[in-house]
Order: sequence, then structure tokens, then C-alpha cells
Amino acid sequence: MLLAIDVENKNTIFGLFEDDKLLTSFSVKTDRQRTVEEISLTIKLILMDRDMNLSKVDEVIVSTVVPELQQTYDMLSKDITKKPAKFISAGLKVGINIKCENPKSVGSDRVIRSVAASNKYKENIIIISASSITTIDFISNKKEFMGGLILPGIDLFQKSLYSESSKLPRVDIKASEKVVGNSTVNAMQNGIYHGYKNAVVGIIEDILKEYSLKKEDTKIIVTGSHAEYLKNNKFDFIVEKDLGLYGLNIINSLN
Repeated sequence: MLLAIDVENKNTIFGLFEDDKLLTSFSVKTDRQRTVEEISLTIKLILMDRDMNLSKVDEVIVSTVVPELQQTYDMLSKDITKKPAKFISAGLKVGINIKCENPKSVGSDRVIRSVAASNKYKENIIIISASSITTIDFISNKKEFMGGLILPGIDLFQKSLYSESSKLPRVDIKASEKVVGNSTVNAMQNGIYHGYKNAVVGIIEDILKEYSLKKEDTKIIVTGSHAEYLKNNKFDFIVEKDLGLYGLNIINSLN
């Protein structure tokens, strides 16, 4: 069995694969202070609760955007499998052509999502990862990763309002059909929601225009914890859960 681990800034997602089948997935808060023993125990308890056994894992593959946790997860792999973990790096085959100025600088989280999407869809692809950091990437129908954009997630839109103002309160993130708010709280909530959603939708329109893409020939995929806030009337988004985990499994098979 393969344990795939996608370490993001806010959450770490774990997936257990048998061949190409994802048996289960779960996430925990990314914590730079947790020991290997604590992480191992957490995984064991969650899997036991799902009638699964960590001892059957014989391979571990990791994508991390938190460099200081690489050693921790390498030690975790050695503890579980007696072997080092595979880490997404320039030395691995990924199955896509990264057409960037410096391919090594592209985040492994963006790579694994692009691998999974281009393996499933043959069209041009735009991937939106709507998490605490939002990425929007374009992969051509030739499996070429052309690049993308990185912008704050909706929760950082929220945080910036109250942290940069002495009088504005902290408000919950809330979707609203109305644009104009009739109270300070409503005005903030609508500004956060519509500001974020329209920024993402506007960027997609710009990518289509820049590359002369037809909307009907382009798959627009959204993943991540804040995907629900991106529903709109202009584009039909395909929601793909665990996209990064599937990419990790594909890369592990290639290597």
C-alpha cells in the first residue's frame, strides 16, 4: 500500500492507496512542532477507526510546501516502511512538461495537481486550488504546465480587513447573492465573498483570452477547502476532491 502525503501550509492531507484505488483520505492541521511519534500515532488511530492498518503501508510519497517538515516525513517513512520517502523534486518523472523559467521553483503542490488533472482530462485545463493560498494554473492539451498565478485565499481577504483596521470587526466568511450590503458586517462579508470570487473568475477570463482558448474546449477544475465560494454563472467548474493525492499516486507509479 502507498501512503500519499500532501503537506500544505494550513492542512496536511493523507491518502491510502492500494494500486490505483484511494481507500481513504483525511486531513490534519499542519503543525511544524509535532514529532514523528505524534504524527504516526495520529495516522494509526484514524486508520484503526476506519478498520485499516498502517503496518500494510510499504511506500510513502510526499509533496510538501513546508521545507522544514521534509525531514520529519522522511523519518516517518523510515519508521513505517524502513525506507526513505519519495519527495516531489526535480529528480522524479512527473509526466508533464513544466514550461517555466525555472521548473525547479514550481511548488510541488501545483505539480501534483497538474499531473492528476492532465492524466484524467485531454483538453486544456485551468486548475484553481482554493485554499489559504489560492493558485490558478494553466496546463495545455499537450500536457505542458504553462504557469499560473498565486494570490491570497478568501480567509486572507477576511483577515486583512480586521487586521488593518482599528474599527472593523472580524466577520465570518459568508456567500451572498446580493452585492451591496446594508450594514457594516454585510458590507464586509459581501466584499470578501464577491471580491474573491470575481477576482478568480476575472483571472480565468483573462487566461482564456491570453491563450485564445475556447471555453467549451477547456476544463476548469476547482479543488481545496474554499471551493464552495467560487460558484458562478459564467463557468461550469469541475470539483475534484483529493486531486493532489491522485497526482502523488500517479507520480509514484511513474517512478
